Amino acid sequence: MGRLEQAVYDTLSSSGRALPLNEIYPGVKERLPDRCDDSITPCPYCKAKHPKWKHDVNWALQKLKHQSLVRRARRGHWQAVKPEETPEPPRPVPEARPARPETPHDRLKSKIKEIGEVLGKKCHMEFREGPYEYDVVWKEIEALQPSHVFEVQDKGNVDSALSKLQHAQHIWRPTGGLFIVVTEEKDRNKVDLLLKPHLQGTFHKIAGKILVLMPEVVDQIHATTMAHAEVIRRFIED
Repeated sequence: MGRLEQAVYDTLSSSGRALPLNEIYPGVKERLPDRCDDSITPCPYCKAKHPKWKHDVNWALQKLKHQSLVRRARRGHWQAVKPEETPEPPRPVPEARPARPETPHDRLKSKIKEIGEVLGKKCHMEFREGPYEYDVVWKEIEALQPSHVFEVQDKGNVDSALSKLQHAQHIWRPTGGLFIVVTEEKDRNKVDLLLKPHLQGTFHKIAGKILVLMPEVVDQIHATTMAHAEVIRRFIED
């Protein structure tokens, strides 16, 4: 564990309670004054008005979270995990089969889910409703119906993806919209030509409600969202 991560962890563990960022910063500065230079502002990473060291503290929190040493108690509040609370590593399974390589379809679903989580949504992959299983859905509140529905279409099965989205529109009326990510074609004009006959025919009622996304657009949004995840979370805090 680096010096900064140690200072963050010590600040949280010594408090005995969950702390908001504005209480974590002073504790870190007290323990590690040489790393907390207030003159480096605005932050060169996210261009916010806070000094660079506060951005570094946010990254330290993320590292500690991945190490299961801290956890988010509630929005904007962090808490140290006691050693006895740290889950034991799983025991190796004898002769376990190698994990299935992640496909482009799986990768895009995971990225859409992660984007939604940063935006404060309740996200589910492979969400089943009636006869259909949806690739990804976002909810504003867990108890409510989905507000955003995503289908990642590959291997030319356009009818199946559009059928599921049409069903979603009928039963949920998702306020955030319907989305289809087309993986096979890299040219947007070809994608439009691929979908046009379907959206002018059987699925014309949802034509104006569907937003078509290319894989590279999802990749770009994901990269930007992950790079500024903590800032975005602060923006949308209640």
